[in-house]
Amino acid sequence: MPTIALDLHSVSTVSTVYRARPPASRSGYAKGEVMSASGAQSLEEYGYQALRNLILGGEIAAGQKLVQEELAQRLGVSRTPLRSAIAALERDGFVVISPRGEATVVTFGPDRIADLFEVRAVLEGLTCRLVAPRIELRHTLYLRSLITSAAPQPGDEDWSAYREADREFHHYLTTLLGNNFLTRQLDAVRDVLRLSLAQGLLRPPAETLQEHIDIIDALEAHDPDKAEQAMLTHIRKTIALMRARADNRPV
Repeated sequence: MPTIALDLHSVSTVSTVYRARPPASRSGYAKGEVMSASGAQSLEEYGYQALRNLILGGEIAAGQKLVQEELAQRLGVSRTPLRSAIAALERDGFVVISPRGEATVVTFGPDRIADLFEVRAVLEGLTCRLVAPRIELRHTLYLRSLITSAAPQPGDEDWSAYREADREFHHYLTTLLGNNFLTRQLDAVRDVLRLSLAQGLLRPPAETLQEHIDIIDALEAHDPDKAEQAMLTHIRKTIALMRARADNRPV
């Protein structure tokens, strides 16, 4: 994963950085975009990345069946690498394959989402614990401006900017750690969770903004215990919401 390089001399610089074009995705192209199956990239890898982006971009919806003939024509690949790509998507949690071999994009229930968030909570809590002693003021200034500038005004129901800022917030913390293995594990969990968020399962910014600020405050104080606990509290409140929905309890 590329590390985000910032040279932040002031809060105004931070805002400028945030408005700049975001880093490229792991596949090197934007979600929903299909690139040419050329160069060193294998057809299987190309098929995987292209299908993954179509799913994450919402062009292939949750619960939709993957018709291999149509996809092979759309992506310009044969069915052999396409089948391998679909098998890889199943391993990564994007699709389910029936005993008859039919592949369908996963549909998330509250229990499944809660399980994924629990994995994310532990890994991101550990990330905060390890980052807290070494984080610099320029990093926390960036995080603070990132999340507060994207917060919607009361009554504004467009959360898209805040949702993107939230993704960048959590991803940026991981890149600061510089642990590529942990980054890959968290990116995989977050990618699958993006499918659930696309289905509208997200707490409103009014609930989560202060939680992000609490995380930043703990990091700025270089307090590993508080930083880890703040992140765990933040994510586990979402877990509680998912569990309540699964049990049909009031939230």
